Amino acid sequence: MSSTADELNEGEQPLPAGREPLGERHLPRWHWRRLLRGRIRPLLAAGLAGTLLGAGGTAWQTQAGPFAPDEVCWGALSRDDLAATFREPENVKAVEAPVLHSERSTDGPSGSCRLTNSDGDAWALTARVHRLDDRRGDHRTWADEFLSARLTPLGGGLLGMASDNRAWLAVPDGCLGRPGDFEGPTVVDIAQGNWISDMEPRTRERDGMARMVVKLVNKVSEDLGCTGTIADPVERLPEATRYTRGEKPDALCGIKGLTLGEKRRPHRAPLITDGPGPVRTCDRDITGSRPKQRLMTVEDPRLAGIFTRMALHEGDRVRATAGFGGLGPNLGVFQARCQAGETVFVVQSHESGASADVRALFPRYVEAEAARLGCGPLKPALPPPGGGR
Repeated sequence: MSSTADELNEGEQPLPAGREPLGERHLPRWHWRRLLRGRIRPLLAAGLAGTLLGAGGTAWQTQAGPFAPDEVCWGALSRDDLAATFREPENVKAVEAPVLHSERSTDGPSGSCRLTNSDGDAWALTARVHRLDDRRGDHRTWADEFLSARLTPLGGGLLGMASDNRAWLAVPDGCLGRPGDFEGPTVVDIAQGNWISDMEPRTRERDGMARMVVKLVNKVSEDLGCTGTIADPVERLPEATRYTRGEKPDALCGIKGLTLGEKRRPHRAPLITDGPGPVRTCDRDITGSRPKQRLMTVEDPRLAGIFTRMALHEGDRVRATAGFGGLGPNLGVFQARCQAGETVFVVQSHESGASADVRALFPRYVEAEAARLGCGPLKPALPPPGGGR
């Protein structure tokens, strides 16, 4: 929803053939929401704006007073839902792109919603509906943010996670079907501010983000015509992840035997995913906007699909008794079939000159995690340094 009548008219773009807002898909042809689409709606909006000139005109521009919508983001979130995130939830303004979906498209539903108030852009919150897909190359950025060790798995069989400034949840398989081998699920994700901070994660804000993402998924699923409702997940969530103190040189990320050598001192206290979930991530030496080093195991096969092309094409080929993968200067990725299905192991560095560390940790990490998950022994054979595929 735009904040002015002019913005409303400019944003009223014709929908692609076969696509319509999910909330209007099941309405009768004579329903008022359908009748107000097209040329009639801008005329009525202009007339209403003229009528409201004067004291009421300011209320229309700021979405305050009687014109402030009680629910935002496709009608999913109430003002009470925003209280854990915004200091003045009653003054939050929403700019929405409707959730669109065509059964003939392979891209899945898509839409976005941006919430702002007087606190400024640093506190703005953006919600998106989209399918995870590595064809466009944006999956790495998404994984950097939303698979961070700062996020807590939602548990209860849900494919999703939440932190104090990020949350995501997959639309249930029963609604859109299970993703294929080379694609990921359709998710709703919400983001606020910088995606990593040196501050200890905050439980109250994390719980608020978890509740919001569940309500958004429930509304999107309902508009898709799906049945069932996901319950509030907060009761089963553990405390928010905390930095691990006293990492041992011979047990990096808490994995016994994982080491960079006796002369190498461990990094500052790492963050490690708390509780079972779709991923186990260890972020080490978080000194800025991202960790200098990440070791991650993607345990849920529905999520592993977004890494398949990376495992096939990244760097030089890594051979093993089972599975496939590649090793580049700053990234090692390997995919194998474990008891739960396809699983991906990642060792990544975000600093220059760290290729030796990646090369040393990668095979040991794959072996240790494969043994933990019962899909070993895997014996990755690395290509020679500077070798070809």
